[in-house]
Amino acid sequence: MTAAINKFSVPKILQALYYIQGKTPASNQDRFNIVYLLKMIFFSDRYHLRHFGITATCDDYYAMKLGPVASSTLDVLKGNLFNLDCADAKHLSSIKEIDKNNVEIKQQEEYELSASFKESIDFALKEFGNCDWGRLSEISHCYPEWKKHERELSGLVKRLPMNEIDFFDDPDDSVCFADFGKENDPFKDDKGYLLLRKEHYNAYHLPR
Repeated sequence: MTAAINKFSVPKILQALYYIQGKTPASNQDRFNIVYLLKMIFFSDRYHLRHFGITATCDDYYAMKLGPVASSTLDVLKGNLFNLDCADAKHLSSIKEIDKNNVEIKQQEEYELSASFKESIDFALKEFGNCDWGRLSEISHCYPEWKKHERELSGLVKRLPMNEIDFFDDPDDSVCFADFGKENDPFKDDKGYLLLRKEHYNAYHLPR
């Protein structure tokens, strides 16, 4: 996989966000909420990394008080061009601001939306699509990649960089998914399979 393919893309993010909003149950008004969208992107990326070895978005993740946040995706949703390529400005007209917390993505093509990304979003929607943004934030706090930063985030620290390798880890046994209407962790996979995926990830990211 070349670096030209494996990079953050504003059109791809907009296509994914439109797909999420279109596939979320119409009864869930939080499908327009920015936090809801960020959490669905996180759950999709977590699935994608654990099954395909890379995140679908190629975004950088930060732990924040409301959970993991894909930083460039947040910039897109907020219309913040400071951290984006100026060439991407034209794509932001696809975002209709409802209010400061809610946006609607205008109709998108799917030319950058891979089958594996759709599979990952479909997983996230199946498992979490009926939740409101607050519940999604609570669920995202269960996972070790955020949990390791919890103490620091309880103070004055606003955000801390997350390590993708931690996405392969499972929550400890103290996490009760029954509190979220789940029999167990929806991400649970065979440990041997995950170990192989993790080793492959490590090998791919070794300095060359």
